[in-house]
Amino acid sequence: MDSRVQPNSSGTDAASVRFHVPEPTALLDLTMSDGARIWVRRHGSASGPRIVLSHGNGFATDAYFPFWQGLLADFEVIVFDQRNHGWNPCHASGHTQQRMADDMEEILRSIDGEFGSRQTAGAFHSLSTTVSLLHAMKYGHQWDALILFDPPLAPPPGHRLHQRARDFELLLGQWAAQRQRKFRTTDELASYFKSARRLRQWVPGAAELMAQTITRPVAGGVELVCPPEFEADIYIQNSNASAWSALPALANELFVIGSDSEGPNAEPPGLVSGALNEDFGIEVVPVRGTGHLLMIEQPQAVENIFRAHLRKRGFVAA
Repeated sequence: MDSRVQPNSSGTDAASVRFHVPEPTALLDLTMSDGARIWVRRHGSASGPRIVLSHGNGFATDAYFPFWQGLLADFEVIVFDQRNHGWNPCHASGHTQQRMADDMEEILRSIDGEFGSRQTAGAFHSLSTTVSLLHAMKYGHQWDALILFDPPLAPPPGHRLHQRARDFELLLGQWAAQRQRKFRTTDELASYFKSARRLRQWVPGAAELMAQTITRPVAGGVELVCPPEFEADIYIQNSNASAWSALPALANELFVIGSDSEGPNAEPPGLVSGALNEDFGIEVVPVRGTGHLLMIEQPQAVENIFRAHLRKRGFVAA
């Protein structure tokens, strides 16, 4: 029986739709080599193939539950937040994509050490896609399947999309630096998400879930877990990221699920994703009608594409 919370089409008030992320079946409280703490959570089937999943800049992996809830019956789903996001406490130093790539190596070693090695897919959105590419450059490709969702890559100078992608990331950095940090309630933040043009396609309940998972309680309300200046700095790093140079060697290993690169509101991550097949022969499947947060806009469509690729890579669900 499908227990997923579905977008409501029966006339019921969408505000009544609430996602409830289940308690993990196991927790790893990890301390990175520079002292940062990262909480790794295990969900789903302990006998299924493993999926390791993480999120985009300023977000949290629990906010993607509309997507990964559908995987729990068949897969062991390991989720973690990048440093200074989600469940993790603030660590004042090391908020760089390269340090996050080092974190990924330490996290993967800990997962295998605690739960054993098994067939494993990496499933990463936005910020985490660039982290996974930098990780592969430094530590080698370690996945049985590596799926990137709408990677925010800025191609090098001379590429037809270089300036557009770079300017987009710098503009996001300017926006993030001025972002409101504190809110009276999570509902206040959820209302902002619902009113933002770029975010209106989220399934019902996703705005409330996002607001809950990217904030922590403080006196007088809640505040963003990831400080706006940290979020802004990642966008600036994206504009000059070296992750692009990982693509030629990984082209046959990567699978990209992108936002709609042909829609009227197509943005650089989707456009760049669409170019990866032409440039490197990487298999790319766009999800029509979606923006950058495709996993919480059309979670069922994305899951179907994701599962089909895993089957091609030899993953057999539990």
